[in-house]
Amino acid sequence: MTEMALHQYANKAYQATLPLFVGNRTGLLGRVLAVSVALVLIALLGGAVWLGYMHPVSLLATLALIACGGLMLSYLAARPILHPRRTTSQFTPADFGIAQWEDVQFTAADGVALDAWFIAPHPQSDGATVIFVHGLGGNRGELLMEASIVTARGYGALLLDLRNHGRSRGTVTTLGYAEVEDVRGAVDYLLTRGEVNPERIGLFGYSMGGATVLRAAARIPQVRAVVAQSAYTSLQDNIARGIAAKTGLPAFPFAPLMIWLGERMTGLRIDQIRPIDDVPLIAPRAVLFIHGMQDDAVDVDNARRLYNAASEPKGIYLVNHATHKGMLWANPAEFERRVGEFLDRNLRGTKPVAPAAPAGN
Repeated sequence: MTEMALHQYANKAYQATLPLFVGNRTGLLGRVLAVSVALVLIALLGGAVWLGYMHPVSLLATLALIACGGLMLSYLAARPILHPRRTTSQFTPADFGIAQWEDVQFTAADGVALDAWFIAPHPQSDGATVIFVHGLGGNRGELLMEASIVTARGYGALLLDLRNHGRSRGTVTTLGYAEVEDVRGAVDYLLTRGEVNPERIGLFGYSMGGATVLRAAARIPQVRAVVAQSAYTSLQDNIARGIAAKTGLPAFPFAPLMIWLGERMTGLRIDQIRPIDDVPLIAPRAVLFIHGMQDDAVDVDNARRLYNAASEPKGIYLVNHATHKGMLWANPAEFERRVGEFLDRNLRGTKPVAPAAPAGN
């Protein structure tokens, strides 16, 4: 495949998945929903005041209706986050110039069956391999372009469908908590592959996947280097902004209601997902934070705070004119250079090297 065709494929994939991950508050549907909810709330509150003045007995019934309506809207907004619509990739590694790859299956550390693509490292390389972890509502194909960059340098790659995504099993998404067990299962799978060097396993995660790989690296000693793209410091720090961006609903009163409902739907507490508490535990293994300066879903300050909390060795790449999903396309050559040099230095333990021919070419 020519370089131009490869970029056309990648751009189509990016455009197809973009609505899943960036805020739709700037879209017509988001604006209509936000305005409609605000008008309904104003009307209900106005009605409650009027009833309280004219018919005090009916006030309690009106307040109960407002509370039930708020809970229903919060449930309808929370459910797609914990149970996102499943999508499967429109592309395969072959569409990105990768000639040899396998469909593989393995289990997460807690037994959930997972599907993935495995791309062996170049046979003349050192066996270094990177696990790619997608974001909320995505699938294994979401990071194919990023994977093609590292496989062109001779690295292997494993791109998995997280639980409750793509073709993997599972019935609930936990925004980076149980997904750590998916990454642990992926590492265990790589340890069974003779082509993979067990001392040179890295992680690359985007958004929810970025938070997941930070939490996973703090718990899985076999991980030697981490790239976290568009990751969040914690759910508590981002839930209000994320709800506004993802659903178009106002943060108050829906954020507290969605937190309350989500904790009961998953059996978890929101304070159990705090990557900012995990990043200091990754050292002496290296971590690179990548974030778009115009991210409208996870503010760029998350990257700065994560970087400040991490110990050396660490790096940060803040990308101008990039949103939640646009880091690679804002400056492809610079993105490739930064990621490639980081992996060469910290996963291979060598000076940056020129790209190698992909396996099978």
